[in-house]
Amino acid sequence: MIEWEEFEQIVVNKLGRDIRENKNLEQNKAISAPIDQSQFIVAGPGSGKTTVMVLKILKFIFVDDIHPSSILATTFTRKAAAELRSRILSWGDQIRQHLIEDPFNASIFLDLKTLDFNQIITGTLDSISEDILRNHRDPGAAPPVVVENFVANALMMRVGLFSQERHHEEDLREYLINLRGGKFGFNTNEMSKSLLEIKDRFYHDQVDFDAFRDQNDHPGCKLACDAIADYINDLKDKLLYDFAMLEQEFLNKLQDGKLDKFLKEIKLVLVDEYQDTNLLQEKIYFRLAKAAIENEGSVIVVGDDDQSLYRFRGATVDLFTNFKERIQNGLNIDPTLINLSKNYRSTECVVGLCNDFASLDAKFQPARVKDKPPIIPARSDDFTDFPILGMFRRDIHTLADDLAKFLHQVIYEDGFEFKAGEKSFKIQADPKEGSPTDISLLLSSPREMSMGSKPRLPLLLRQKLQEVNPGIQVFNPRGQSLERIPLVGVLCGLILECIDPDKLVQENIEKLPGSAKRRFDKWRQSAQEYIEENPEPNDPVTLKQFTDAWKTRTPLGRKNWKRDVALMDLVYKLVTWVPLLQDDVEGLVYLEAVTRTIAQTGFFSSFGSQIVFDEKYPDLEEVSIREAYWNIFVPIATGAIDVDEDLLDTLPDDRVNFMSIHQAKGLEFPLVIVDVGSDFKTNHHSQTFKRFPEDGGKSCTLEDELRTYCPLGCPDRESRDRAFDDLIRQYFVAYSRPQDVLLLIGLNSVINGYKTRDGTNHSIPNVATGWDRDMNHRGLKDLTLI
Repeated sequence: MIEWEEFEQIVVNKLGRDIRENKNLEQNKAISAPIDQSQFIVAGPGSGKTTVMVLKILKFIFVDDIHPSSILATTFTRKAAAELRSRILSWGDQIRQHLIEDPFNASIFLDLKTLDFNQIITGTLDSISEDILRNHRDPGAAPPVVVENFVANALMMRVGLFSQERHHEEDLREYLINLRGGKFGFNTNEMSKSLLEIKDRFYHDQVDFDAFRDQNDHPGCKLACDAIADYINDLKDKLLYDFAMLEQEFLNKLQDGKLDKFLKEIKLVLVDEYQDTNLLQEKIYFRLAKAAIENEGSVIVVGDDDQSLYRFRGATVDLFTNFKERIQNGLNIDPTLINLSKNYRSTECVVGLCNDFASLDAKFQPARVKDKPPIIPARSDDFTDFPILGMFRRDIHTLADDLAKFLHQVIYEDGFEFKAGEKSFKIQADPKEGSPTDISLLLSSPREMSMGSKPRLPLLLRQKLQEVNPGIQVFNPRGQSLERIPLVGVLCGLILECIDPDKLVQENIEKLPGSAKRRFDKWRQSAQEYIEENPEPNDPVTLKQFTDAWKTRTPLGRKNWKRDVALMDLVYKLVTWVPLLQDDVEGLVYLEAVTRTIAQTGFFSSFGSQIVFDEKYPDLEEVSIREAYWNIFVPIATGAIDVDEDLLDTLPDDRVNFMSIHQAKGLEFPLVIVDVGSDFKTNHHSQTFKRFPEDGGKSCTLEDELRTYCPLGCPDRESRDRAFDDLIRQYFVAYSRPQDVLLLIGLNSVINGYKTRDGTNHSIPNVATGWDRDMNHRGLKDLTLI
């Protein structure tokens, strides 16, 4: 359509992105490349990788005249996919409108008017696989139906464990505990999750299942394989897929020639977050890349090995660090290496800390992309270069109290003032545009209670922030397990009281897990207490009248009781009396978790998440209620259903965000608080996996267990080294999130050590505070304590 020079000028002048060669050489090289140049883009934090990806796609359309439907771009998360698509549509339309308004472009006016950016294939690999399999299936074949991860866990629990009572098998428990590295907190839910992790690894690492089962001498291994096989067969019988099975099916269709029509149209394959790719996904991407090259196009992968966080989900970072060699050997493609090292997000102090942290452990360097340049600070606005701050206190209660006061000063008062050297600084939220959501607390886990049921910093800080005046709200939907959340207990208890009054059906269910029964009783008690409170509204009926009508099957406002009653309808009627499930942002997340569980059971339930009342077949009532117990309430009660705050498109603007470092990946905040040691009073061995690994841990142990039967073979690095690598990457991600202020927090013992009763001094080795794996404490430079 247009020349590169015109495209570049529009981008600079209309979109405000200076991609000129003399201003940003690497971005310019990435975006301006010819259509047939494949690229390996190593994009550091804050380096504008989304900008590069969007402009590269738009350059292919406007300059190279590539049809949008020939472009495929994958991202790691649904949020990232939504952001990518949103920016493509926004910037694409701005460029189009500018060109339409120029009379010199009359010859391409019709092309511009008919340009449809929605035809670009964007999404996660799972969503793209599902769409392509649906659109290119054989005549008469059913479209793929994919179950969410939380439903997969519930199915594994029921089909793989409960149906054959494998959850009582000591050999299986021993085998899984050995892989996990300890039995503390190991329950049926953990068994199920461990089995799913093994199952996913079978697919992700392309493991020879039969060889693994036959050659492993541990009797628990064979039980694990049997449970996994039952789970897989159950899904296949129901024509369902989980995400790993979906990707395998997509690969099979690509390799079998069933998707050749689709492949003939692909000219650009762009993959984001490639550092978190597994072998199954690599095979998919290589097949797509082969098609793009054959169609005179290219493949572009984007990622950062220093931000690889998902080994526990099967990611293999070596596929990224060795990408050039792997794709050259596999497809005879020689991609151009481009390092996006300019950081446009953070201050010079934050960038300096990230560079120092990534380089302080010499044994980490071989695990990184070869000859990787340091990050270059390139933020151009007028900013205060705040020093890196540290807040360390003698105990967790004092830390929570002082941190709450600090946040209150920053948000609602005249700011927090301090000195560093000869300079004075003040941290204050923007009076007009600032809000609590500009602040994020990052932790290894946002759980509010420890495994030993002791309060952790997130709970204490939440309480302290409620006590200040005005109080500060917190957004931490993952702070508690779903089954323990009071609102969820009330809702589930109300449902149980309605569908199974007096527990008549529940008492007749054999082999119901004891933990589920105890949780059901707690839910029912919460519901009964809530009914006695007589919550609003009281007109036209009260909550008690409504639940009594259900208990006695007495219709309200109609002559006859319905034959088929959808549990979803019951839920939405009950929440009328539980306003926090409608009006509170965390409550909405909890409600969505429950309703999604109910909705997903419709895929494999005989009754489609309905309770059946049929006078001709009275037994159907008990059978449908029994199925609801197994498919919905047992999974929730036993912890199989996780809260997913990704259900919200944006974070609430009136709350401080508490989240895990994994959750924060891809996000940025003006003020970031990183917990580097609020849990560490002493150098206790039970906590070493969070700060200074003694061994490879569960993910690396499982990796070693399976990789013998995988085309990749055994990992080159020892398991303990891999665990250290992962921990360094985790805190690198945390330290690179802030735009302006980074505050590290913890107990005094984390930085000063502690004394035992005999007066001996002890230190607490901690990767986050600058220890390398050889027990050298190199420290974090220029930390200003407040």
